[in-house]
Amino acid sequence: MNTPPLSATTTAAALAARLRQEIDQGRWQAGELLRQEQLASEFGVSRIPVREALAQLQSEGLLRIEHYRGARVSWPTPAEIDEIFDLRLLVESDLIARALPRHGERSCRELARLQDQLEDAQDRLGWIGGDIAFHEALYRPAERPRSLALYRQLRAPIDRFSVQQLGPEARKQGWAEEHRQLIAAAASGDAPAALATLAAHLDATRMVVLAACADLGDR
Repeated sequence: MNTPPLSATTTAAALAARLRQEIDQGRWQAGELLRQEQLASEFGVSRIPVREALAQLQSEGLLRIEHYRGARVSWPTPAEIDEIFDLRLLVESDLIARALPRHGERSCRELARLQDQLEDAQDRLGWIGGDIAFHEALYRPAERPRSLALYRQLRAPIDRFSVQQLGPEARKQGWAEEHRQLIAAAASGDAPAALATLAAHLDATRMVVLAACADLGDR
Protein backbone atom coordinates (compact mmCIF):
# COMPACT_ATOMS: atom_id res chain seq x y z
CA MET A 1 0.00 0.00 0.00
CA ASN A 2 1.46 3.35 -1.07
CA THR A 3 0.71 5.68 1.81
CA PRO A 4 1.57 9.37 1.32
CA PRO A 5 4.21 10.34 3.90
CA LEU A 6 3.18 12.68 6.65
CA SER A 7 4.96 15.92 7.43
CA ALA A 8 8.20 15.66 9.38
CA THR A 9 6.51 17.77 12.04
CA THR A 10 3.58 15.38 12.32
CA THR A 11 2.33 15.08 15.85
CA ALA A 12 1.62 11.78 17.52
CA ALA A 13 -2.07 12.74 17.60
CA ALA A 14 -2.19 13.18 13.81
CA LEU A 15 -0.42 9.88 13.28
CA ALA A 16 -2.76 8.17 15.74
CA ALA A 17 -5.73 9.55 13.76
CA ARG A 18 -4.29 8.14 10.52
CA LEU A 19 -3.63 4.73 12.06
CA ARG A 20 -7.06 4.68 13.71
CA GLN A 21 -8.71 5.38 10.36
CA GLU A 22 -6.77 2.62 8.62
CA ILE A 23 -7.55 0.12 11.39
CA ASP A 24 -11.24 1.05 11.10
CA GLN A 25 -11.06 0.44 7.35
CA GLY A 26 -9.63 -3.02 7.89
CA ARG A 27 -6.09 -2.49 6.64
CA TRP A 28 -4.77 -4.55 9.57
CA GLN A 29 -6.61 -7.64 10.75
CA ALA A 30 -7.28 -8.48 14.38
CA GLY A 31 -4.15 -10.02 15.87
CA GLU A 32 -1.84 -8.52 13.25
CA LEU A 33 1.35 -6.76 14.38
CA LEU A 34 2.21 -3.13 13.65
CA ARG A 35 5.96 -2.55 13.95
CA GLN A 36 7.41 0.82 14.90
CA GLU A 37 10.26 0.77 12.39
CA GLN A 38 7.97 -0.10 9.49
CA LEU A 39 5.46 2.62 10.39
CA ALA A 40 8.19 5.20 10.85
CA SER A 41 9.55 4.38 7.39
CA GLU A 42 6.14 4.33 5.73
CA PHE A 43 4.97 7.65 7.16
CA GLY A 44 8.36 9.37 6.99
CA VAL A 45 8.61 10.16 10.72
CA SER A 46 10.87 9.21 13.60
CA ARG A 47 9.98 6.43 16.00
CA ILE A 48 9.08 8.89 18.76
CA PRO A 49 5.68 10.00 17.35
CA VAL A 50 5.04 6.39 16.25
CA ARG A 51 5.61 5.13 19.78
CA GLU A 52 3.36 7.83 21.22
CA ALA A 53 0.65 7.18 18.63
CA LEU A 54 0.68 3.45 19.37
CA ALA A 55 0.42 4.16 23.09
CA GLN A 56 -2.59 6.41 22.41
CA LEU A 57 -4.32 3.67 20.41
CA GLN A 58 -3.55 1.16 23.14
CA SER A 59 -5.29 3.43 25.67
CA GLU A 60 -8.35 3.41 23.36
CA GLY A 61 -8.37 -0.38 23.27
CA LEU A 62 -7.44 -0.64 19.58
CA LEU A 63 -3.99 -2.12 20.14
CA ARG A 64 -2.14 -4.31 22.62
CA ILE A 65 1.54 -3.42 22.84
CA GLU A 66 3.89 -6.38 23.14
CA HIS A 67 7.41 -5.54 24.31
CA TYR A 68 10.14 -6.26 21.73
CA ARG A 69 7.56 -7.29 19.13
CA GLY A 70 5.24 -4.40 18.28
CA ALA A 71 1.61 -3.46 18.72
CA ARG A 72 -1.02 -6.06 17.93
CA VAL A 73 -4.49 -5.09 16.68
CA SER A 74 -6.85 -6.10 19.47
CA TRP A 75 -10.35 -7.48 19.39
CA PRO A 76 -13.08 -7.40 22.04
CA THR A 77 -13.15 -10.16 24.65
CA PRO A 78 -16.33 -12.22 25.14
CA ALA A 79 -17.03 -10.35 28.38
CA GLU A 80 -16.67 -7.00 26.60
CA ILE A 81 -18.95 -8.15 23.78
CA ASP A 82 -21.62 -9.22 26.27
CA GLU A 83 -21.42 -5.93 28.14
CA ILE A 84 -21.60 -3.89 24.93
CA PHE A 85 -24.70 -5.73 23.71
CA ASP A 86 -26.38 -5.53 27.11
CA LEU A 87 -25.87 -1.76 27.06
CA ARG A 88 -26.96 -1.50 23.44
CA LEU A 89 -30.23 -3.23 24.26
CA LEU A 90 -30.95 -0.70 27.00
CA VAL A 91 -30.10 2.34 24.87
CA GLU A 92 -31.66 1.16 21.62
CA SER A 93 -34.86 -0.09 23.27
CA ASP A 94 -35.41 3.37 24.72
CA LEU A 95 -34.63 5.02 21.37
CA ILE A 96 -37.00 2.84 19.35
CA ALA A 97 -39.80 3.18 21.92
CA ARG A 98 -39.54 6.97 21.69
CA ALA A 99 -39.09 7.00 17.91
CA LEU A 100 -41.94 4.68 16.99
CA PRO A 101 -44.87 7.12 17.52
CA ARG A 102 -43.07 9.67 15.33
CA HIS A 103 -42.53 7.43 12.33
CA GLY A 104 -44.78 8.00 9.35
CA GLU A 105 -45.17 6.94 5.75
CA ARG A 106 -42.24 9.03 4.57
CA SER A 107 -39.76 7.83 7.20
CA CYS A 108 -40.80 4.21 6.65
CA ARG A 109 -40.20 4.58 2.92
CA GLU A 110 -36.72 5.85 3.76
CA LEU A 111 -36.12 2.85 6.02
CA ALA A 112 -37.17 0.51 3.20
CA ARG A 113 -34.87 2.32 0.77
CA LEU A 114 -31.92 2.02 3.15
CA GLN A 115 -32.68 -1.66 3.69
CA ASP A 116 -32.74 -2.28 -0.08
CA GLN A 117 -29.30 -0.69 -0.34
CA LEU A 118 -28.03 -2.70 2.62
CA GLU A 119 -29.15 -5.97 1.05
CA ASP A 120 -27.27 -5.04 -2.14
CA ALA A 121 -24.00 -4.29 -0.30
CA GLN A 122 -21.12 -6.40 -1.59
CA ASP A 123 -18.23 -5.27 0.60
CA ARG A 124 -17.68 -5.07 4.35
CA LEU A 125 -17.45 -1.28 4.61
CA GLY A 126 -20.60 -0.80 2.54
CA TRP A 127 -22.43 -3.36 4.62
CA ILE A 128 -21.44 -1.79 7.95
CA GLY A 129 -22.19 1.70 6.65
CA GLY A 130 -25.60 0.57 5.43
CA ASP A 131 -26.46 -1.03 8.77
CA ILE A 132 -25.45 2.14 10.63
CA ALA A 133 -27.58 4.27 8.28
CA PHE A 134 -30.61 1.98 8.77
CA HIS A 135 -30.47 1.97 12.56
CA GLU A 136 -29.85 5.70 12.81
CA ALA A 137 -32.84 6.38 10.58
CA LEU A 138 -34.89 4.04 12.77
CA TYR A 139 -33.90 5.86 15.97
CA ARG A 140 -33.55 9.47 14.79
CA PRO A 141 -37.22 10.47 15.25
CA ALA A 142 -36.75 9.95 19.01
CA GLU A 143 -34.85 13.27 18.98
CA ARG A 144 -32.45 12.09 21.69
CA PRO A 145 -29.03 13.22 20.41
CA ARG A 146 -27.11 12.12 23.50
CA SER A 147 -28.64 8.66 23.38
CA LEU A 148 -27.89 8.43 19.66
CA ALA A 149 -24.28 9.44 20.30
CA LEU A 150 -24.03 6.77 23.01
CA TYR A 151 -25.44 4.21 20.58
CA ARG A 152 -22.71 5.12 18.07
CA GLN A 153 -20.04 4.88 20.75
CA LEU A 154 -21.23 1.45 21.87
CA ARG A 155 -21.35 -0.08 18.41
CA ALA A 156 -17.98 1.35 17.25
CA PRO A 157 -15.75 -1.47 18.60
CA ILE A 158 -18.14 -4.10 17.26
CA ASP A 159 -18.23 -2.42 13.84
CA ARG A 160 -14.43 -2.30 13.80
CA PHE A 161 -14.26 -6.00 14.57
CA SER A 162 -16.97 -6.73 11.98
CA VAL A 163 -15.07 -4.89 9.24
CA GLN A 164 -12.07 -7.08 10.03
CA GLN A 165 -13.77 -10.44 10.54
CA LEU A 166 -17.34 -10.49 9.21
CA GLY A 167 -19.00 -9.46 5.97
CA PRO A 168 -22.26 -9.02 4.05
CA GLU A 169 -22.92 -12.78 4.04
CA ALA A 170 -22.82 -13.09 7.84
CA ARG A 171 -26.40 -14.13 8.74
CA LYS A 172 -27.61 -12.14 5.75
CA GLN A 173 -31.14 -13.60 5.53
CA GLY A 174 -31.84 -13.32 9.25
CA TRP A 175 -30.54 -9.76 9.37
CA ALA A 176 -32.74 -8.73 6.46
CA GLU A 177 -35.87 -10.35 7.88
CA GLU A 178 -35.39 -8.68 11.26
CA HIS A 179 -34.86 -5.28 9.65
CA ARG A 180 -38.02 -5.74 7.59
CA GLN A 181 -39.93 -6.64 10.75
CA LEU A 182 -38.65 -3.45 12.38
CA ILE A 183 -39.87 -1.44 9.40
CA ALA A 184 -43.31 -3.08 9.65
CA ALA A 185 -43.46 -2.34 13.37
CA ALA A 186 -42.54 1.31 12.72
CA ALA A 187 -45.24 1.56 10.03
CA SER A 188 -47.92 0.10 12.31
CA GLY A 189 -46.74 1.73 15.52
CA ASP A 190 -46.49 -1.68 17.17
CA ALA A 191 -44.10 -1.00 20.07
CA PRO A 192 -44.17 -4.50 21.62
CA ALA A 193 -43.30 -6.08 18.25
CA ALA A 194 -40.54 -3.54 17.65
CA LEU A 195 -38.98 -4.13 21.07
CA ALA A 196 -39.18 -7.93 20.75
CA THR A 197 -37.67 -7.86 17.26
CA LEU A 198 -34.91 -5.51 18.32
CA ALA A 199 -34.00 -7.73 21.29
CA ALA A 200 -33.88 -10.83 19.06
CA HIS A 201 -31.88 -8.94 16.44
CA LEU A 202 -29.25 -7.73 18.89
CA ASP A 203 -29.00 -11.13 20.57
CA ALA A 204 -28.48 -12.90 17.24
CA THR A 205 -25.83 -10.34 16.30
CA ARG A 206 -24.13 -10.88 19.65
CA MET A 207 -23.93 -14.64 18.92
CA VAL A 208 -22.36 -14.04 15.50
CA VAL A 209 -19.72 -11.70 16.98
CA LEU A 210 -18.96 -14.07 19.87
CA ALA A 211 -18.52 -16.97 17.45
CA ALA A 212 -16.14 -14.94 15.25
CA CYS A 213 -14.21 -13.88 18.36
CA ALA A 214 -13.89 -17.53 19.46
CA ASP A 215 -12.68 -18.58 16.01
CA LEU A 216 -10.06 -15.84 16.09
CA GLY A 217 -8.85 -16.92 19.54
CA ASP A 218 -8.41 -20.51 18.29
CA ARG A 219 -6.03 -19.50 15.50
